[in-house]
Amino acid sequence: MRRILNIDSGRVMAVTDLHGNYPIYRQYRDHFLSLRAEGKADIFLLCGDLIHSDGPEETDGSLDIMLDVIRLRSELGIGMAMLLGNHEMPHLYGITLGRGQHVYTPRFEKAMGGYRRDIVTFFDSLPFYARTPAGISVTHTGASRAAAHARKFNVLATYSHVAELAKVDELLAGQDITSLRDGLGKMTGQSYDEMVLENLGPEGLTPDRYDELLYGACVSAISDPFQLLWEALNNFNEREYGRAHYRMLVDSFLRNMSNGFATQRILLSGHVVVQGGHDIVAERQLRLASHAHANPPESGEYLLFDAAQPINGVEDLLSGLGSIFH
Repeated sequence: MRRILNIDSGRVMAVTDLHGNYPIYRQYRDHFLSLRAEGKADIFLLCGDLIHSDGPEETDGSLDIMLDVIRLRSELGIGMAMLLGNHEMPHLYGITLGRGQHVYTPRFEKAMGGYRRDIVTFFDSLPFYARTPAGISVTHTGASRAAAHARKFNVLATYSHVAELAKVDELLAGQDITSLRDGLGKMTGQSYDEMVLENLGPEGLTPDRYDELLYGACVSAISDPFQLLWEALNNFNEREYGRAHYRMLVDSFLRNMSNGFATQRILLSGHVVVQGGHDIVAERQLRLASHAHANPPESGEYLLFDAAQPINGVEDLLSGLGSIFH
C-alpha cells in the first residue's frame, strides 16, 4: 500500500512538528547523526509539519529544512523517512491554509521559487502512516473517523494525489474556465489574478500554475477521497471527537493497520499541543511534541524505539523519550 511505510527493523528516532524552525531541526538532525555514528539509531523519522512558522518571515526556515530533508533522504536512503502532515498537504493542491489571522501557505509558496517542483514532488511521495513489527504505528495527526472505517482506510492507504487532481481535469473539460475563475474571485471579493498573486506569488501567473487555486477549490468540492484525507490530517483527536469515541477510533485504526502485518498496539503521533513534550491519550496513543507544540517549547522531546522489538503498552516507550534541550 503506497501510503503505509513498513519499518521492519532498526532503531527509530521520531521527531514531529518543527514548523519552520531550522536551528531546532538542525539540532535534532545532528543529534540523530551522532546517535547513528555511535550505533544507537538507524532511522530518522520526521512525522510531518516541518514547514510553516508562526513567526516573522525572516526567521521562517521552512525552505532550508525541506532542502536539507531532501538532501538527507538522498544520502541516507531508508535511514530517513518523513510522513505527510496537514501543513505539507495543501501545497499539493493549491489550497490556502490558515489559522485565525495567520495564513501559512502563501509565504512558503513564494519561498520555494525554483525549488518548488522538487519539493512538491517530494511531498507527493510521502506516506501517511508508518508501522513496525514492534506494534507501533505512526501518523502525523492521530486516529480519525476516516481511518477507522476499513473501506475508507483502504482508500487512504492506496491514495493518489495525481488521480484526485485528474478528476478535476475531467470536470473542467469543456467548461468555461474564465467564468469559473471569475466566480471563485467573486467569492473572495478579489479578482482571480489578485488571488493568485496573494496566494502563489508572481510565479502563479505562469500558464502551468495559473489554475492551481481553481483546482484546489474543485478537488475539495468533488473528491470524496480528498475529503477523507483532509479529515485524517486535520482533526484534533479527542478534542474534536470526544474522549470515549476517540478511544474507539484509536482501536479501530490500529486494527486496520494490523491487517496483513504484525499486530499494532500503540499509536505515535504529533499535531496537537501538549503540556511538556508528550502526553498519553486514549490509553494507546503517545502524543509527541518536539518543539513547536510543546509547552514550553524547550520541553520538547524525541522518541527513540526499536522497530523490531515488540511492546505491550505506551509505558514501554517512555524510557525512549529524550531531549536535545538539556
